[in-house]
Amino acid sequence: IEAYLELHIEQGPLLIGKNIPAAIVSGIRGNIRHRSIRCLGEAGHSGAVPRAFRRDPVLAMADLLVRLDESWSTILQKGDDLVLTSGVVGTDPHRHAMSRIPDEVMFSLDIRSQSAATLERMRALIAAEMRQVERDRKVRFVLDEELYSQPALCDPSLVAGLKAAMERTGQAPFVMPSGGGHDAAVFGAAGVPSAMVFVRNQNGSHNPKEAMNLRDFIAAVDILDAFIKAPA
Repeated sequence: IEAYLELHIEQGPLLIGKNIPAAIVSGIRGNIRHRSIRCLGEAGHSGAVPRAFRRDPVLAMADLLVRLDESWSTILQKGDDLVLTSGVVGTDPHRHAMSRIPDEVMFSLDIRSQSAATLERMRALIAAEMRQVERDRKVRFVLDEELYSQPALCDPSLVAGLKAAMERTGQAPFVMPSGGGHDAAVFGAAGVPSAMVFVRNQNGSHNPKEAMNLRDFIAAVDILDAFIKAPA
């Protein structure tokens, strides 16, 4: 395989914000993921248990996420790359009630970075913060199996060639990282030189209102066409 090239919509707002129809991708963020982390506490009546006696897993989860959010801000201020999301949160729907302190809450965690070292530091930080919250709030965190994806940089020679091709089409070259995972990362990890071109896409992705303009799609295809005809 000579190379793997992938055309994909941008899944964020950067190209919309910069009013650029297409871009070359520099690399793809790796991630640490947990589909279901459980925080275990103790059930009780919402009106009858004083704060000092509570083992509230919901507040413990909130405490943990706030701590991680503060660390995220610090990491960005230092110039490192990181995004953090908890997209699934819930107590047991068969037992939860407005007047009941839950005994368990489940949540997901999705941490992404272009830096493998940053992901390693986050793994250690999560463990340390969980231990502290467990001590402070008398709860227990139970992690499921970690899902890990290594960050993948796009092939530098392909990136350079695509930038030159973008310029030949009359577009100002623009290079950006990818926050989402893509097949290009899998090919890159297998030793195949890989690169990507993004197309501007309104309202992100995983969103019923997402919308790609056909002119932007053609602009991205033009970059691939110019590169394939003259890759050097």
